[in-house]
Amino acid sequence: MEELELFQVKVRREANGFMNMEEATESRYPELIKEIVHASGAPNEAVASSIFMRRFGFFITAQLYLLAHNKIWVGPLDEVHLENTQGSISFAVDERFIRERVDGDLEKVLKDYAFPVVEAFRTAGHVSKIILWENIWGYAIWMYGMQSSEQAERDIETLMEDEIWQPEMRKSYFRQFLGGHSFEEAKADYKRITCCLYKELPETDKCPYCPLRK
Repeated sequence: MEELELFQVKVRREANGFMNMEEATESRYPELIKEIVHASGAPNEAVASSIFMRRFGFFITAQLYLLAHNKIWVGPLDEVHLENTQGSISFAVDERFIRERVDGDLEKVLKDYAFPVVEAFRTAGHVSKIILWENIWGYAIWMYGMQSSEQAERDIETLMEDEIWQPEMRKSYFRQFLGGHSFEEAKADYKRITCCLYKELPETDKCPYCPLRK
């Protein structure tokens, strides 16, 4: 479980933090956004929401990493705790919710963890859901690019299929982000199709893979 710290996720007994993800998507969203604005200098809620989703992408990628190793964390969103880590945000989860992978768990990560958070932040932050999903994909393609297992390869193929996203979502966003390229081509020359708005932060330039970079 120490490997999950690569994705800013700490697994421990009786995990805690200054807020949990259920609160972050509901009653305490304004408080979280205010914290992000203060720490990052984000000029508005849309930028702050995107900045946070770049961070939450780590948590979803940690789940995908676990699945590639035939495990999953199955706690509710109110057991996903946010911690302040050197001016940024990391996640803490309780180890008792980790179990062996079973059928349907890849879909569970999309629909029980990623989907509700994306929907909450796109609505409250008035930001495109495509941007928020691509913030997650940026870390997912990086993680899968480091894996060589058959399970990881099967998961990538499944995530490109529309069926696993439906009916909550119409199609596979991850396939859309490949821009018509194969996974191997996209991994070798990673480019976004949307801007994550990171360039809107003070004294910050466009990312190397930003579609607005000429």
